[in-house]
Amino acid sequence: MPTPLAIRRFEAPARRGLRRRLRTLKKDWVVAIGDIHGRYDLLTALIRELDARFDHWGEGSGHLVVLGDMIDRGPDSRHVVNFLKRLTEEVTRATVLLGNHEAVLLDVIAGDATAQRLWLRHGGEATLASYDIAPPRDGEDSIAFGMRLADQIGADTIEWLRDRPLSVRHGDYFFCHAGIRPGISLSRQADDDLLWISDAFLDDERDHGAVVVHGHSIVDDPEVRVNRIGVDTGAYRTGRLTAAVLNESEGWTATTDPLTIERRLPHGDRLHVTAGPH
Repeated sequence: MPTPLAIRRFEAPARRGLRRRLRTLKKDWVVAIGDIHGRYDLLTALIRELDARFDHWGEGSGHLVVLGDMIDRGPDSRHVVNFLKRLTEEVTRATVLLGNHEAVLLDVIAGDATAQRLWLRHGGEATLASYDIAPPRDGEDSIAFGMRLADQIGADTIEWLRDRPLSVRHGDYFFCHAGIRPGISLSRQADDDLLWISDAFLDDERDHGAVVVHGHSIVDDPEVRVNRIGVDTGAYRTGRLTAAVLNESEGWTATTDPLTIERRLPHGDRLHVTAGPH
């Protein structure tokens, strides 16, 4: 019987001096999940399988990082957001980053007409459907639509989205949605680059001061380079959601297999990641 996950092991990228100057993760695990885009079924299945295969990653010193783009394109944005919001409220070692899709949604809610057009062209209608919200009505301006959207999504959820960080660092790994601007200190990165950068980051082979773990740019298979790890495998259309599972000296990529993962899982599922100190 085929495994529900495709798992590939790799050694931690050995940048110059990494072994000597590593801000060690010690026995910490960091699990970074790529762009979910409304695939609640894949998210819950992936975490369940990680619980089963990587003992104790969610306990003690384990960390979970979600790399943004929770919403749009896939069918269950509302359930993904509700699940991750609850998770961050219950587990201090879980971090959910802002992605460019969430950033655009916040602009839509604020009444930005350009953002509204962009959002609806790039998967926003799927999010509307998941919240049972009608698309913009004839004659409805962007401010009125934003207010209607905000009312349906709810003030608590919107505030939670606004509070999402753009990056987090664990040891010698730096996590963000899209990537970083090469040649600029990690502490001075522009918000737009963390959310939107593409080729200028992907094509650069320099040492960035940390191994950058990111999503945003879809790849057929997870990419492990000397200076970055890319884990967006286009879950919303491929059924393949990827996580990077990292510790101080080695790592794995784990990707759902669309042929063996169930299309839907109960929305009330609770996962073992809540174990350990909060």
